[in-house]
Amino acid sequence: MATAPVTDTLARFVVATELGSMSEKTLSSAKLHILDTLGVALAGVNTSVAQIALGYCKNLGASSEASIWGTKAKAAVSTAAFANGLLSHALDYDDWDAFIHVGHPSSMLVGAALPLAENIGASGTDLLRAYVLGIEVICKLAANAPNMQDRGFHSTPVFGSLGATVACASLLKLDIDKVKAALGIAASAAGGIHRQQGSMVKPFHAGNSARNGAEAALLASQGFTADAAIFEAPRGFCDTFFGKDTCDYDKMIENVGDPYFLETPGIGLKWHPCSAPQFLAADAALHLKCEHEINIEDVAKMEVRIPPLRYARHYAAEVKTGLRGKFAINYVVAMCFLEGKLEIATFTDEKVNQPQVQEAFSKVKVIVDESIPEPGPYCPVSVELKNRTRHSYTAKIAKGDPRNPMTEGEVTEKFRGNARSVIAAKQAQEVINAVNRLESVDNVKTIVKLITV
Repeated sequence: MATAPVTDTLARFVVATELGSMSEKTLSSAKLHILDTLGVALAGVNTSVAQIALGYCKNLGASSEASIWGTKAKAAVSTAAFANGLLSHALDYDDWDAFIHVGHPSSMLVGAALPLAENIGASGTDLLRAYVLGIEVICKLAANAPNMQDRGFHSTPVFGSLGATVACASLLKLDIDKVKAALGIAASAAGGIHRQQGSMVKPFHAGNSARNGAEAALLASQGFTADAAIFEAPRGFCDTFFGKDTCDYDKMIENVGDPYFLETPGIGLKWHPCSAPQFLAADAALHLKCEHEINIEDVAKMEVRIPPLRYARHYAAEVKTGLRGKFAINYVVAMCFLEGKLEIATFTDEKVNQPQVQEAFSKVKVIVDESIPEPGPYCPVSVELKNRTRHSYTAKIAKGDPRNPMTEGEVTEKFRGNARSVIAAKQAQEVINAVNRLESVDNVKTIVKLITV
């Protein structure tokens, strides 16, 4: 039986699909994710990882093609894509997929698409369409393939490279053959090792894949060729990343855009500035803190129960850096009980090494519970007070998950809070207004000017 023509079908979808086929819910969701990405990128400008990367980009040489957000710097499109993609994931505060292990898609899609759109003078409609198409293609691929993280790959940069490519190919209005070539180029550039979480390489993954997408589309636009059936061909993308005969090629091209993934089931927006596997524990701990008005001075111990694989990946015997704290479930629980909130400042080296923080951290016991199915669809947290009183709560759907979504107002306030450290409140409101009416923006340069200083 012939293999379904995945690459060709998805390329035709990218070329033929117009904004008018996308529902209002799809477009509204896309705008929220674009706005959120711009905000977390601005907040990421002053992180250590960003400062190193921005210095590196500056040394590559000046160019006037595209802007690096939150700065005065300009660079070649691909370099700006690298910088902006990295900025968007520097704090691990960008959106995430709660269902199919596609990772954190918007940091790469927006990181690559907006610099290219700025360079070519694309409209808001062009950008919006490109973003939705990029999300849809990679979600169809990821939904019908095994979890590549089980093989040690970080799904974010692998799928992100492809999504960024689709978005950029759409902006460049490539024909079918050139879209397939761009995807072929990106498939060989894609990569990333899951072990890198908790290090500076994780945001590098986002920057690198944004650059991959911009470069792949730009090369293809100039006639650079690649294998034309890269997804389904033997020893192609799917065989290599997932294993032979593990993907459902028919479903990868079934009902593409009907409905769009952004409409249902949707992509999560982060309520907490840490890695998503910590969200349920955080929500449970914050519930207990608030419900019972618990002061850390009264706490004897805190307990969180998680399944074995989550323990292996998210328990930390010690936390000495803010970056490590984002991926340590015991640190997150400790800070929820200590401060009653998680914010960007929670995950700084200065905060982590405060004596009262280390003392609270030492009171958290992480228990391996094999009765909880992987990857941990619910999370029981308990607290025992010094007077022997004990309280427990189990969180089941994290705040920000599409099944328990952030409201438009909450996303807007998150953007304002993130943008505050870089741009003025008036500029931030103008960005909000522009993204909300993205279809009527004639040239996205007007938005870019608002997020540079």
